[in-house]
Amino acid sequence: MRLVAATAGAAITIAVLAGCFWARPFEYNQLDRYLTAAHDFWGFQGSALVSYKGRVLLKQGYGWADAEFEDPNTPRTRFFIGSITKQFTAAAILLLAQEGKLRLDDPITDYLSDYPENPGHRITIRHCLTHTSGLPNYTEIPEVYLQRTSVISQTELLELFRIRPLDFEPGTEFHYSNSGYIVLGAIIEQVSGQSYEAFLHHRILKPLGMLNSGYARRSAAVPERAHGYTIDDTRSIVDAVPVSFSVLHTAGALYSTVEDMLKWDRALYTNSILDETFRAALLTPRASSYAYGWYVELLYGRRHAFHGGFLDGFNTTFERWPDDSLCVIVFSNEDEAPVRKIARGLAAIVFNEEYTFPEQKTPGQVDPAILSDYVGMYSLPDSALSTVYVDNGTLYEQQSGRLRQALIPQAPDTFFSAADNTRLYVFARDRDGLVVAQVVIDEGKVTPAARIEDSETGDILSPRTIITLDSTVLDRYTGTYALHTDREQLESRFLLTVTRHGDHLAAAVAGQTPVEIYPSTATEFFHRQADFRIQFVINESGATTGCVLRLGGAEVSGVLVK
Repeated sequence: MRLVAATAGAAITIAVLAGCFWARPFEYNQLDRYLTAAHDFWGFQGSALVSYKGRVLLKQGYGWADAEFEDPNTPRTRFFIGSITKQFTAAAILLLAQEGKLRLDDPITDYLSDYPENPGHRITIRHCLTHTSGLPNYTEIPEVYLQRTSVISQTELLELFRIRPLDFEPGTEFHYSNSGYIVLGAIIEQVSGQSYEAFLHHRILKPLGMLNSGYARRSAAVPERAHGYTIDDTRSIVDAVPVSFSVLHTAGALYSTVEDMLKWDRALYTNSILDETFRAALLTPRASSYAYGWYVELLYGRRHAFHGGFLDGFNTTFERWPDDSLCVIVFSNEDEAPVRKIARGLAAIVFNEEYTFPEQKTPGQVDPAILSDYVGMYSLPDSALSTVYVDNGTLYEQQSGRLRQALIPQAPDTFFSAADNTRLYVFARDRDGLVVAQVVIDEGKVTPAARIEDSETGDILSPRTIITLDSTVLDRYTGTYALHTDREQLESRFLLTVTRHGDHLAAAVAGQTPVEIYPSTATEFFHRQADFRIQFVINESGATTGCVLRLGGAEVSGVLVK
């Protein structure tokens, strides 16, 4: 791996671009102007609320809750909030602890008698709350991603990880894992004698008057519910994949409104649900600045507690500056919306800090032939990998396990994200003109990434270019594959069907909506937006015998059965 010093010109460009911020005296209507600009230039659609020192400064919807029926987003629109659910699960656990019905340092096997004693006796409730349990994150398992529209029971969720090896010894590391919050949900039900949904409704939501919040179900008719959207390859807004909320359960299955979430914010200043001791515990940071269902850090020189939620079609964030009585809630029903940047821009307006104002950008001109200069692998400071590649004449950047970002040219060697035009990507060249690094500039933060030599990339996340294969080659891979899992009782559910669609293939699990995959080599196919690949296995006779699925850093094998 090498990183050669960038040219002086590139260094100057980075310094100038990193300082493009705007601060101005606080004006109440500036909040709406900011969000209107975010709607116009960042594509934000959703609802937002800003409350400061007990006064609501802004409460407004933007864009459509349902474009087909032209229903606008409003402060009463119900959004699926994803992982913001975790703070309610954590609060329910603390409520039971407050009542003396459990202790946070008890092993989970004290409450889940059928959980394997090893490693269950080494994992405590506190470990699950703080993502230090070592439990592998079940949502990173490829077959879960492929069948995320299917209904799954809590028992089956637990089976996804209960007998898998731990990623590390409990309490020694931090790794964000939805699995711990599934365990917490099971403990809540076991200790309370109620379903998670009933306990949350009767003990938290109803007492606080959060009557427009609850446990989500696709089959239920929920009035004023936002429809989820995403962005396709042409940058058009399209319907998102309808994820089954049973897959998220106690780690991410709630819906709410910005008005209801303000009630939750205000409850965290009183003893209405938790007393002062447990409220303080809820927001006390532990491993990697994570508390119980909250990240806690300093931002704008003030204590800042927040958590986001992401799932297909929705991107949400709930942010509080508790010592300043500031609450900012931004919910979007378009999953590429930069909700965290929007929320922090709103807070900066209130605090009179610097922020990036959304503005229109006109794409620059670039010779299509030069795009290949940027194609390659880049190593980020946190050991994550980024790949840059060209697809249909557009440059894309993608980190392992995340959706890709379309990059729009702005100036020589400088691009901006199509989803957030204030996030800049500057490519640095050495004295010979070769691209040696990628520098991401976002909200004044400069993140360099060294380009990796081709010999070092291996099979981790290779740059992807669509090639053309003869139909006879594509037909070799069609059929049904049985995916190998370590859960024999669930084996029959994981059948992968591969079909041919013209010049590419489509893959589907258990009859779900097919995922289109395109060839990059004679045997490897990839999804054009997600970090998902399939490698087909060929025997010495040239016959297809199986496949290997890769999603992020996880993989699962399959055997051709028909």
